[in-house]
Amino acid sequence: MNKTGKACLLFSGISFDKAEELFVTNILTCILNLLFGFVTFVANSTILLAIKKTHDLHTPSFVLLGSLATSDLLVGLVCQPLFPLFVAFKIAELERNLTAYCWLRLLQSRTAWTTSGVSCLTVAAVSVDRLLALTLHLRYETLVTVSRLLQVTFLFWILSMILNVVLRFWMTTNVWLFIPVVIFFLTFIVITISTLKIFQTVLRHQRQINDQNAAVSHLQNNTVNVLKCRKSAVTVLYVYGLFVICYVPYIATRIIAELLGYTTKVFIADNLCETAIYINSFLNPIVYCLRIRKVRRAVKNILKRE
Repeated sequence: MNKTGKACLLFSGISFDKAEELFVTNILTCILNLLFGFVTFVANSTILLAIKKTHDLHTPSFVLLGSLATSDLLVGLVCQPLFPLFVAFKIAELERNLTAYCWLRLLQSRTAWTTSGVSCLTVAAVSVDRLLALTLHLRYETLVTVSRLLQVTFLFWILSMILNVVLRFWMTTNVWLFIPVVIFFLTFIVITISTLKIFQTVLRHQRQINDQNAAVSHLQNNTVNVLKCRKSAVTVLYVYGLFVICYVPYIATRIIAELLGYTTKVFIADNLCETAIYINSFLNPIVYCLRIRKVRRAVKNILKRE
């Protein structure tokens, strides 16, 4: 059955001929996903619990952070194998069970693409939020509220599910793959512009302090807010940098696979790059704790209680 490959659901040209050749790679990726899946789930659950239990974190900015942690938590819970979907469809591949392979891979892949889409959109939203906090000043608290950002994050989830679940069944792979690539580059542009504007504002503010010694006391009050926004912008760059490092190789392998076909080397690269994407969800909570003092303090309090 495997010489020509079979089709099921969204996947075409499925062949188990390479299963034996990929045995070591499959076992390695299964072990890595089992280990990192558990740690990812625990780390992001702790972040979400810290946000929920700490009143100081009930702000618009942390609504976005909570959405990002939620998508990462689902990666640890579903995409990586606490519900062992990744391991399960790899076992189905080794056992040459076409039906089980297709359904398990469908659930795992759609969840992965949906959470990835939410992560990408949320990181862009965080960068815009930090820019608005810096430029709107007092109007920020009236215009950017918790309820409004909850609506925004809800729309992100709905949009990502429509793009990655509904539209995926209506489009060919070549056409559909164009959508996440476009979203990826659009978010890159948004984050780049927002970050540049933040640093431009910081530099302009520092020049004002140097030029207006008479107004130093007034400007110093604004300096605290400016420096906080600059630190937040750097944190966004760390998160997005990890996102790019982990996602670009996978997107590249998918494009190569569509153009050249799934050779053994492409299969191996695809498995390893997909695992790197999931490990990204483990790294994000580490960045939050290292870069955001309030989160670090809240997590310490949670761990002490436990």
